[in-house]
Amino acid sequence: MRLFIKLAWRNLLRNRKRSTVTALGITLGIGFCITTLAIMDGLSHDLVTGTTAGQVGHLQIHQQDYLAKRQLQQTISHDTELLNVLRARKDISAVAARLYSFGYLSKNDKSVGVSLFGVEPQHERLVTTLAQQMVSGEFLSKPTPWPLSRPLTDAQLRLDEQLTAQAVVAAFAELDGLSSNTSSTQQHTNQLIDTLAPLPDVPPKVILGVKLARNLQANIGDVVTLLYETSMGAQQSLQLEVAGTSRQGTDLIDRTRIIFHLNDLQKLLQLPKQSHEIAIKTYDLTTVARTQNALTPVIAEHKQPLTVQTWSQLRPDILALIQSNQALMGTLVFIIFLIAGVGVMNAMLVSVMERKKELCLLKALGLKGSNVVWVVTIETLLLTLIASIAGLIMGITLGSYLQQYGWDISQFGEFSLAGVGMTTALKAKLTLDNLFTPVFVMFIIALLAALYPALSAAKLIPAQGMRSS
Repeated sequence: MRLFIKLAWRNLLRNRKRSTVTALGITLGIGFCITTLAIMDGLSHDLVTGTTAGQVGHLQIHQQDYLAKRQLQQTISHDTELLNVLRARKDISAVAARLYSFGYLSKNDKSVGVSLFGVEPQHERLVTTLAQQMVSGEFLSKPTPWPLSRPLTDAQLRLDEQLTAQAVVAAFAELDGLSSNTSSTQQHTNQLIDTLAPLPDVPPKVILGVKLARNLQANIGDVVTLLYETSMGAQQSLQLEVAGTSRQGTDLIDRTRIIFHLNDLQKLLQLPKQSHEIAIKTYDLTTVARTQNALTPVIAEHKQPLTVQTWSQLRPDILALIQSNQALMGTLVFIIFLIAGVGVMNAMLVSVMERKKELCLLKALGLKGSNVVWVVTIETLLLTLIASIAGLIMGITLGSYLQQYGWDISQFGEFSLAGVGMTTALKAKLTLDNLFTPVFVMFIIALLAALYPALSAAKLIPAQGMRSS
């Protein structure tokens, strides 16, 4: 074996230019493949992180069919009990309740349809990076003090029955094309609503999406008016104070979302101690499925039919996008290595043809055909080994730089993938897989590329080869 290695090394040094060019091709192929795979792993990591830490969390609990229908009344009732149970578990890092609704927001002569998003600021900070997405102002802290509701008196209950009957009559009159006087009815209705759900004395503080604030020309401290519908079906308006703006990375959310303190939105919608969603963060992404299985019997004990889903079940499009990117990169890497393999085969074939007389002489002196195959194969492996080391150094250098500083793509503007806001710097993520997979694949392709030249050399007939040379 030592003799074969000495012969292989001598043959590589015999034509240094050809060996250098071939090795350079392998080096560049491995180096750029490592960098490309590291960038794709970094992009996949950013997608998962942006989905889990930026919006979804690792797990979510909803009432069954809520995600399909998203009805206001499909809430998790008495969620405080369930929240306390979840927060006491050792396999859960943080838990946050959320509430959703819709409305119309206006300022001066401008109005826009908006989505209402109620969060627990203290717990939401632990589950997602929502508090870190502030562009201006401060994130929410304390809820607004709301007056306590008062029960209806007997007279007000009778008035409520009368108003309900009048509303039915007015509805049929409207269908028949008849006019009806609803101003006094609406006035009495508002009085009853103020008794059951009185509005706060000061406007609740909210966070607007950065593009929503820009479209309404609303600055910090400005007062805007929200028109919404309560869970009882009553339409109301409420003034809100802009406490800040946030950018979550997606155009739709930044144009429509208003973030409330959960307590404020519960009072506003008349949904006390209720939420539509419970977001959960585990200690590690690898334990998400195990935690889901452990939580299934826990939520089954709740009085309502609830379901717990992982982030990948909630966002299967993200998982499909990652898998398609990996398949695309795998194809690209294979093509690059295939081209490098053709280069290796060409170099070895030319080397064999140049040494045809020498190989025939060795065979005439007793060198077996299998040993000739070993000589060519070891020469190929030695060339690939040297180039692979250089390629690893190149890949680690480029990958480490991109892992620390990233590739700045801010000149292309803000962008998102599958609704997940991405940073303006693509960062790589070096792993053992993306370091050694290209090297392993390159060795396999180099061995396959060396077969034809090696077998051609083994089939040489000494007498004919020496005569033709």
